[in-house]
Amino acid sequence: MEKGRLYGVSIGPGDPNLITVKAMNIISKCNYIATPHTGNGESLALSIVSKAIDLSDKEIIKLKFPMTKDKNILAQSHKEAAESIEKILDSGNDVVMLNLGDVTIFSTFAYTMDKLLEKNYDVEVIPGVTSFCASASKLKIGLTTMDEPLHIIPATGIDIREALQLPGTKVLMKIGKSMPKLIEVLKELKLENNVYAVQNCGLENEKLSIGLDEFDDEMGYFTIVVVK
Repeated sequence: MEKGRLYGVSIGPGDPNLITVKAMNIISKCNYIATPHTGNGESLALSIVSKAIDLSDKEIIKLKFPMTKDKNILAQSHKEAAESIEKILDSGNDVVMLNLGDVTIFSTFAYTMDKLLEKNYDVEVIPGVTSFCASASKLKIGLTTMDEPLHIIPATGIDIREALQLPGTKVLMKIGKSMPKLIEVLKELKLENNVYAVQNCGLENEKLSIGLDEFDDEMGYFTIVVVK
């Protein structure tokens, strides 16, 4: 029996209108939809897609990806996710795995994809609108100029002070509990007027912040910070 194909489908940052036509077509034709799930509440990715596509006749596979930095726990979750998808692919059915933003940027899909590619499964990756590009559009700012570099930086596990002194525009993602430290360093480097943030881009509780005075320590995980 011919095995199915895994589609890593990018669905954009939150606004269902930013899901690409190609992504919509692939999701519509596949019967099996895999979605990352932290174990608490509903899947955000699934919630976004359900506003654009009727998923009532789809088989939903929830892939548990715990919010932890424990490498052993994460490795086990990636292994289990790949195994869940393998069973469906082996039956000859295609699977769509949903991904917020773009599938190539800080994506849980990448780990699952690598495991399946090692076993020669057929995988196709569908690009999408990144959260930082959508955020820049909301803020009405350009991220680069002709000679200016752009740095995409995870705010955790790095030297924030060093990162903020890089030339060009800095985009900080995966803020999490790093916001108090980030605010502290922005003040030290006198970047109060050159910083922007978008919380929950494209969602109903979206919030724009221009200048450090509008920042606060409670900004959540889905916050994009742009430093010019």
